[in-house]
Amino acid sequence: MVGAIKTLYPVALAEGEGVGTAYEYAAKARIVAPLVAALRALGGKPRILVAGLPEKYGTSLDFAVLADRIGAEITVVDDRPGAIDRARRSVEVVRRSGRLLGLRVTFEVADLAGLGSHAGVDAVLSSEVLQRVAPAARWAFTAALRSLAPLGAVFVPNSENASHLAISGLAGMSLAEMRHGFGGARVEYVDMPPFPPGIARNDQQREKASTGTTEAVAMAGLDVYCAAERFVPNWLKRHFAHIVCAAWGA
Repeated sequence: MVGAIKTLYPVALAEGEGVGTAYEYAAKARIVAPLVAALRALGGKPRILVAGLPEKYGTSLDFAVLADRIGAEITVVDDRPGAIDRARRSVEVVRRSGRLLGLRVTFEVADLAGLGSHAGVDAVLSSEVLQRVAPAARWAFTAALRSLAPLGAVFVPNSENASHLAISGLAGMSLAEMRHGFGGARVEYVDMPPFPPGIARNDQQREKASTGTTEAVAMAGLDVYCAAERFVPNWLKRHFAHIVCAAWGA
């Protein structure tokens, strides 16, 4: 999955989001890259399940971009009809711009507690979903996700980044909680942009970000910073990273 922020920015715009979401998508691409390599090695048309849509930010179009690039079939499931409608509209907006034209995607409104019918997919991905599952049911949900596919990644807001949670209004989970619930998985912090959360841009600024040379250079700089995120020590990421993620199988 290509993590170029300038490439992902128009996708974020199609969701009604901005550069913060584009940066998030690029940061998550590093985590998903080993899974992508494993899916490519399968050959044919891998099957990807998106187990729930984000509670607030975006419609997981980064996963759609991933599926399109490797020729995978993707099924998007969520228990909120409005979230499914928004995701479908986002895909349509991107397709009108000439992207994702070959994407094979199915949208399904279904209870997230009943994903067993999707067992046997090649990979399961979930972003900004686990925190809205009732605490008593979280690890049963996690176990269910891991039983669906040999490859997967789950992203959840970092509960120890107080400023981001205050602005987003989302609940979160800590690195320690994720390590406990995802025993044997690779668990780490991700998404620590070098700008404060909650930045809003007007339409003119967004257009410049999509086409302007200066903005292109700035986004290239963000790409370098994003790639270097992995070298930031955990004691710093703990309070500034937006996401804690768990990945398994690759």
